Amino acid sequence: MVDVTNLEKLRTCGRLETYSTARHHLGIYKNVGLTATYTSSAATLTSLETLVFGALRGVLAKHAILGAIPLNEEKSYPDVYFARIPEIDFRTCVEFHQREDPLPRDGETDAELDALLVEQHNRDFKDELGSKPFWRLIILTSTKKPNEFSVSWFFHHALADGTSAFLFHESFLAALNSAAPEADADPIFKSLNTALFPPLEELHSMSISWPFFIKAVLGTILPSIFAKRPMKLWTGNPVPAEIDLAQPIHYRTLVFSAETTSKLAQASRKEKTSVTATLQCLLAASLFASVPAAECEKIKIASPMSMRRFLDGVAEDQITNAITQYGYLHQRLAVTSTDEAAKVEVLQYFSWDEARAVKAEIQTELAKEGWDNPIALLKYVSDMPRFFLEQLGKPRSPTLELSNIGVFRVTKTEMEMPWKIGRMTFSQTPNMTSCPICVNVVTGMDGNAVVNFSWREGAVEMELMEHVLECVSKGVEGLTTDPRP
Repeated sequence: MVDVTNLEKLRTCGRLETYSTARHHLGIYKNVGLTATYTSSAATLTSLETLVFGALRGVLAKHAILGAIPLNEEKSYPDVYFARIPEIDFRTCVEFHQREDPLPRDGETDAELDALLVEQHNRDFKDELGSKPFWRLIILTSTKKPNEFSVSWFFHHALADGTSAFLFHESFLAALNSAAPEADADPIFKSLNTALFPPLEELHSMSISWPFFIKAVLGTILPSIFAKRPMKLWTGNPVPAEIDLAQPIHYRTLVFSAETTSKLAQASRKEKTSVTATLQCLLAASLFASVPAAECEKIKIASPMSMRRFLDGVAEDQITNAITQYGYLHQRLAVTSTDEAAKVEVLQYFSWDEARAVKAEIQTELAKEGWDNPIALLKYVSDMPRFFLEQLGKPRSPTLELSNIGVFRVTKTEMEMPWKIGRMTFSQTPNMTSCPICVNVVTGMDGNAVVNFSWREGAVEMELMEHVLECVSKGVEGLTTDPRP
């Protein structure tokens, strides 16, 4: 067993990073994942293991954070820190499995991947501490197509954010395309002596205005007055009174074909809004269509947003963890049977005006350039594990978290290379002490928008989630179908 106190200390974990280390320590949130399908147009005699190990060498040589692990996770800032593991044995963090069915095609769902997500998002990074990285790769292969496989990268959230997951696959793809047939298959990678980038708080001023600060303080001291919960705000069942690590987690994925995805983007542009705003309003509409009005008049959706563009000294291709977030309170619309959209049940609760309002809210938040960022308030949390433990037994908030990391793109030159990325799926562990429903969205190079839903047993009923999924699917179909004359 490795004595972790002897590992090289790199730097203190920042407040946002400590937010993730505390959750990982308590077991209420394990990891984030981004899966991508890789296909080569050229035959190769190199073994898959040699290809993967060689590509990983290229990725790790570029991103020093992947050789770091957070230690003292049970503590709070400034006692939690990153340490460097001297070497990484790929055989301990890369797994190869064979699929039973072929990889899915345009618009097809992937039940095998959903099953893998259940397994992997329940796994943490605590075993063999100090000898393994806080990430792993799961490779799913197909016997019928040796030049096609999927790569699922699961990682500790303190290491990276959703945008950085794109960067991992960009680096992996570039390394595959630059690898020689005799690529280095040595499974041992010696960590490089490279300094880590500073935490978010040192890359941005994280300034907060007095009104923002005073509102946050008063909401903490007198929540019944200054942070009063809206009437009939639906947030599922309360957080359990105790941490239950055996609590099952469910994953279901909707996949929209390239044609449908393109039509949804066109419809959103035509209505002067964005796909993210459209999906958010459709998710709210699906919940309004699934939960009785007597219980649910309001839905609050929160969404993380990347702060990378506002950081000083961080390259666009550098893995880091830098986010802010916005929140929007949706109100149930009065149903009008004369509305053309009422032909589809869920669209009775959908409004393009609201989709435009959500887009405006996103733009307003981005215009702040990181000012009045809720993440800045984490510096006032002295005991991060206790912060989460105090949520046990209480009502959840918000209703749903929507994270859309966008469309994966490559350059024209990369499009002409042998190895290409197709379908992608973005996923993460639903936080036990937060919202009952977690929705993650990504569009891969195949043009398919993939919407992954996850929820914990007991947070929300299975029957309700089945109806929500059905509503979202029919809602997208309704929004992308040209009305008949």
